[in-house]
Amino acid sequence: MSRGTAVLIPARNPAEDFCSFVSELFSVGFAVVVVVDDGSDSSCREVFDALAGSGVYVLRHVVNLGKGRALKTGFNFVLDRFPHLLGVVTADADGQHRVEDVVRVAEALETLPRGTVLGCRQFVGTVPVRSRFGNTVTRWVFRFITGKNVSDTQTGLRGFPMSLLPELIGLPGERYEYEMTVLGHLCRSGGPLAQVQIATVYLDGNHSSHFDPVRDSMRIYFVLLRFYASSLVAAGIDFVGFSVTFALTHDVLTSFVVGRLSSLANFLLNKRYVFHSDTSMRRSLGRYYLLAVAIAVVSYGSIRGLTAYFGWNVFAAKVMVETLLSFASFAVQRTFVFPVQEED
Repeated sequence: MSRGTAVLIPARNPAEDFCSFVSELFSVGFAVVVVVDDGSDSSCREVFDALAGSGVYVLRHVVNLGKGRALKTGFNFVLDRFPHLLGVVTADADGQHRVEDVVRVAEALETLPRGTVLGCRQFVGTVPVRSRFGNTVTRWVFRFITGKNVSDTQTGLRGFPMSLLPELIGLPGERYEYEMTVLGHLCRSGGPLAQVQIATVYLDGNHSSHFDPVRDSMRIYFVLLRFYASSLVAAGIDFVGFSVTFALTHDVLTSFVVGRLSSLANFLLNKRYVFHSDTSMRRSLGRYYLLAVAIAVVSYGSIRGLTAYFGWNVFAAKVMVETLLSFASFAVQRTFVFPVQEED
């Protein structure tokens, strides 16, 4: 039976059983299999030549350009050559994905034609420490940033509908951070997102993976933490305004009001760069300042309480109070001020 999805595999120095893995994909009914050789060593040339001779579409990067670029190359090829297909399932070449799990993701995609499917590992049994720890930390950070509970943020086994590919090709990122960018984009777009349980497979301690736990994690976390940069910029403006005014007036209320002028900069940055919101300026601005007033009341009361009754230094009190309230503010902005879907 010919399936309505293509399988796309970015590969750099693939595992020894890679050819048999690809051959098995054909045997279960995938008519289109695309492999992107992302700058593999010359010793792997025979492997890719053999795949090309067996009906696999092999695309080559002469030098290593990164997994994100390899995925974009594959997406563009499938979209150009096979626009009639239902979608694309991406898989890794390091032996972590079983053919039966690729089939499960493809079948789920066929029942969710306008949505995305994630093949999520459960991380049970013998799992390398770096993989278990990395996914746990990233999952919690991602959940805080987006409000979405994704059990495996780093999975490479994903199913995308054909209609989504043009958007994915246009997203930034060339290496491993691209997959996190894609996931963030999917969560913000509000489209259906299904999670399918797959086996957790690590061969030889996952040594065949090209994921660098330090370098590539920094890229991924940078993608996540950039969402919070707007608050830090506004906090800096607020703190400078508050400090200068307090030094001149020694009045907490006046200093507080001057510092809050940073809120407009925070609103504009959040709307444009953080939440990528398309809600109307009037509606989102009204909600933003309703939240800002509530936060301001709590913040002023807390700073006054800490300084007047507990003898705290005013600057120390402000830093602590504003830091704690910023987390609450972010969560409310994400769900109330700049919601994913806004009905008129």
